[in-house]
Amino acid sequence: MKNKGENIISYLEGKVRAALIESDVRKVVVGVSGGADSVALLTSLKRVGAEPRAVHCNFHLRGEESDRDMNFTEELCRKSGVALDIVHFDVEQYRLSHKNRSVEMACRELRYDYFKRKVEEYGADRLAVAHNSDDNAETLLLNLFRGGGVAGLRAMKKDTGLIIRPLLQVSREEIEHYLSSLSIPYIIDSTNLSSDYRRNFIRNEVIPLIEKEWHGVKQSLNRTARIMGEEERMLEDIIGDDLMPDCLPMSKIEEAVRGRWIVRRYALSRGASAALADEIVKTIGKGKESIGAHWLLGTGTLVFSPKGLEWLEEKSGGNEMDIEGSFEWVFHPNTPRLIEQIKRERDNSIFRTSLPPEEIRIRRRREGDRMRPIGMKGSRLISDMARDARMGAAERRDLIVAEHIPTGNILWAEGLRRSAEGLISPEDEIIWELKRK
Repeated sequence: MKNKGENIISYLEGKVRAALIESDVRKVVVGVSGGADSVALLTSLKRVGAEPRAVHCNFHLRGEESDRDMNFTEELCRKSGVALDIVHFDVEQYRLSHKNRSVEMACRELRYDYFKRKVEEYGADRLAVAHNSDDNAETLLLNLFRGGGVAGLRAMKKDTGLIIRPLLQVSREEIEHYLSSLSIPYIIDSTNLSSDYRRNFIRNEVIPLIEKEWHGVKQSLNRTARIMGEEERMLEDIIGDDLMPDCLPMSKIEEAVRGRWIVRRYALSRGASAALADEIVKTIGKGKESIGAHWLLGTGTLVFSPKGLEWLEEKSGGNEMDIEGSFEWVFHPNTPRLIEQIKRERDNSIFRTSLPPEEIRIRRRREGDRMRPIGMKGSRLISDMARDARMGAAERRDLIVAEHIPTGNILWAEGLRRSAEGLISPEDEIIWELKRK
């Protein structure tokens, strides 16, 4: 007969294995913070035969604790034989360039944008995150207190098409028991012990108080979430035609009664959380002053444009190698006539440089890309430059840039501007020109 430790190991890994089989998933990128949930997820994925690749995000918001978490995760992955990517983020710099972003929202956008890139680079089937049934119950209450509807009360999805949550039916207590049974350490984020944040207040104060009167309340909340998920699927079947287009037109958004409701449903159908959907409704409600606002989601971006609420889906096969395959480098002898021709060009549709092509990466614009254009002292966000040039949302998404690999600087944004780095001079013997095939 199995002891309690063997039972919890079998139970938790059975849930993880079942989730992977149900979604036909094997290769996964895993967000690993070093806490119990993500350590259990990484451990169980490895033990059931999946192929995980870990990512750790250091936001440098908690001083030495942030570095402690990073070092712990690095050692954990080394011992587990799991490849690890560590990324450092400057959250305040991101917030300065993105108005109306809370710290929490900024971290979320930075984290998931990076995760998506890693899923593409690794060729993974999904991004695996470690949300558990306690998180799900807390999310339902958060959305209830905010005034969420059916989609808010269904809380988290087990599989969104990009994100998979194999531990969503496992409790936090079971996760800690699992790690204890395997003698695997984990770290505790000190901010989780504080009730200053709303989620922590619900976790540390509200739910324990309710449980004194209603035992098993977390299981009941998860059951409600499951029922609401079924209700939501029925609603989507009923209003599916309104939610399918790549643009929710302004005429629907401006409908007196239905507008706010359908904007919210449209955002939710594209993978927005209930809280983010509420933010989108509020932002769009401000009217034309919010034109240009955008929100990164799991498989694309929602953009509020003069047309309405546009959905820009991530293109498959949109990685850097595919993009570079659409271009070729040619070289020309440097002549006075060519120099004069270059001086007369104003549209920046052609990229010419004195730098060798092997030092240059051609790729699509990423969120946060900046350039120091010729004639300017400081740098500018390329997204702002594109908006000033009245580029449409789709054009901004597909904008091609040239990045100098040794420095990481953007040298050129197609059709927009050019930096002063790598310019042609009369002393250069040859000129490299980038051409579309």
